[in-house]
Amino acid sequence: MLVRVWHRSGTQPTVPAVGISRRLTVFGSVEVTGRGRVEVLCAEQDSAAFVRYLEALAARQVQTGREIFLVLDNGPCHTSKTSRTALAERTAWLHVIWLAKYSPQLTCKEREWRLLKRDCRSPLAPSLRTFADVILAGLRRLGGALGDVRDEVPDWFLAGHRRKPTGRPTGRPRRRNLPAPT
Repeated sequence: MLVRVWHRSGTQPTVPAVGISRRLTVFGSVEVTGRGRVEVLCAEQDSAAFVRYLEALAARQVQTGREIFLVLDNGPCHTSKTSRTALAERTAWLHVIWLAKYSPQLTCKEREWRLLKRDCRSPLAPSLRTFADVILAGLRRLGGALGDVRDEVPDWFLAGHRRKPTGRPTGRPRRRNLPAPT
């Protein structure tokens, strides 16, 4: 909300904005040694996006052949039935350490998120694609020799839709005149 702004008398002040209020979500992890990381940029923070992140983590496990210990908070996308099922399917190589609720100070990843948010929010991006590219570049700058940064943001989201289009025409459906019953 704009409360006060300096401007010339007789002109309307304008505030630059992208035009759409959108939010992107990053699921990520970093190795204890800091050499490798897996990051997935998504349009939504839900169980389906978390499962896509687990698939990227599975690809990393195949590359390294090592067991993975994943530290998770008790967020809704981590504790849903779909996510619990996906985690249970990967128990051979994935071990989950659950944190207490509302404890961001216990994970080093939260400090990285803070730095990324500070760097990516400051310039105003002219489009959602540019904003996503800035976030991806920031994720790559975080370092690590084995960085796997994936862009999972769908084109329909970047086009300005809130949900995946169904193919129906926009607006309210029109009422058609039905033939009179005979």
